[in-house]
Amino acid sequence: MPVHSATLRSWKEIHSFPKPGWIYRGHKSKDLPIRTSLERCCERENIKPQFHRHIEDELIRDFQRAYYQYGRHVPAENSIIEWTALMQHHGAPTRLVDFTYSIYVAAYFALEAAESTCAVWAIRTPWALRKSVAAFQAIGKSNASKLESPTRGGHEKVANELLFSEPFAKVAVPLSPFRLNERLRTQRATFLAPGDVSHAFEDNLFALPGHNQRANLIKIQIPLKFRQEAIEQLFAMNISRTSLFPGLDGYAQSLGVFHPAFRPDPYLRT
Repeated sequence: MPVHSATLRSWKEIHSFPKPGWIYRGHKSKDLPIRTSLERCCERENIKPQFHRHIEDELIRDFQRAYYQYGRHVPAENSIIEWTALMQHHGAPTRLVDFTYSIYVAAYFALEAAESTCAVWAIRTPWALRKSVAAFQAIGKSNASKLESPTRGGHEKVANELLFSEPFAKVAVPLSPFRLNERLRTQRATFLAPGDVSHAFEDNLFALPGHNQRANLIKIQIPLKFRQEAIEQLFAMNISRTSLFPGLDGYAQSLGVFHPAFRPDPYLRT
């Protein structure tokens, strides 16, 4: 499917892309498609697409049964978006795809392990939400319009009905759980969720009318030659694994991406 792309001619050009209502996702290679972790897991295990929904159900059920051993706050059983957000946070396969409201956070994730031209996907959320709601309504799910109001606890029930009960629609709907976990807050994160997991995420996304218009979806390509400058400037903005993943692991991992000692200029020393 054709997607509008823009290649940065300098790192400074990144500052022209942040806009209200847009969300961003970083990929270490411009050629990587957007895929859900559920999609990748099922492909690895040779599970046919028509069974992905069943696998998703089983994974959520098992996670709900075991989570009380590890967490003090246990979501309500029918708060499926909160449950799947927790699963995503801890590395379980889910249908959720991570995005962030910060293009700089997305750029960091694209650049930190880049070995060639990397990319930031940029999607305008009002477009994705409006077209997703219309697709749900077209199959008789009239309550979809409730997603257009600010996120509240009641959205969990609506999202459950729209995404996890038949009939299914090919959509890519922006959503967040009402209760935000630590990573969602520190990374200014949100999700896109496919409506039909028996199809690839990009099939869901590209089913939305207008996906091939620059006003709705852009792939911003960042040449590798800008990596050093970009990582240093993001470090100066306090964007690194230290800030994005609070705790010793995040700090330790950040040392391998950039440290002022790598560039022994006096102004970089702390």
